Amino acid sequence: MSLMDKHKEIFKTDTPMIGCVHFMPLPGTPYYDPSIPFSEHVERAIREAKALQEGGFDAIIFANEGDRPYQFEVGSEIIAAYTRIATEVLQHVTVPYGCGILIDPFATLAVAKAIDASFVRTYVSGTYADMFGFHQFNPGDIFRYQKQIHAEDVQIYSYFDAHGGTSLDTRSQQDMIDCAFRSYPISGVLVPGQRAGLAPDFDEVAKIKAEYPDNPIMIASGIREENVKEALEISDGFVIGTALKQDGILWNEVSPERVKRFVEQAKG
Repeated sequence: MSLMDKHKEIFKTDTPMIGCVHFMPLPGTPYYDPSIPFSEHVERAIREAKALQEGGFDAIIFANEGDRPYQFEVGSEIIAAYTRIATEVLQHVTVPYGCGILIDPFATLAVAKAIDASFVRTYVSGTYADMFGFHQFNPGDIFRYQKQIHAEDVQIYSYFDAHGGTSLDTRSQQDMIDCAFRSYPISGVLVPGQRAGLAPDFDEVAKIKAEYPDNPIMIASGIREENVKEALEISDGFVIGTALKQDGILWNEVSPERVKRFVEQAKG
């Protein structure tokens, strides 16, 4: 089965709109609020998932965006809390779903395996200097770990450009993607903007897609009502968070009204 065929099989569409269910800050992180009952963490995530799927999104992805600044190896308390919330939310989910634990590919794969997620978003290679420090990802270790825990059925959609920093690999993003499709068992590529809420260069996205018409190329950030039509024309779908939040603020809860307007614009 080709990568595009697998992409369509997972999402039941050629160009999935994937909405983010962002958890509130989890225990041990700088913005965690111990006065908020953990049941409210769960209830908020349920509300977000329902708003997205009832509003017409094709899939959802769980994410711990609230845990800023992010770590490259998260603690067991994050994995435990994340898994509990996702498991309770999944009782209400009827669309395909994925996960991502910032910025830890090993935790991401482990939780994806535990909750039967179809896909993940993560980094699998590269060396970066960014707002969270200096870090590198070793694809040999990551893909061996995926094999060791028998998570080969989890489809990996990976970034090959820094999201909030600089890649120390001086090759173009397109050159890195070319090597990745030849060397790694990835399922697709995510093209990010410089930070959450900012879109990538759409001309670059279009060039990458033209180079790989048979491989999934998705946009990872910055999609809004104003550019969603173009995004769907030049890519194989996208992940969206900020534009769907109350007042357009990343840390706020998903707004059902914004979801409705966005889907009407995308599909109208």
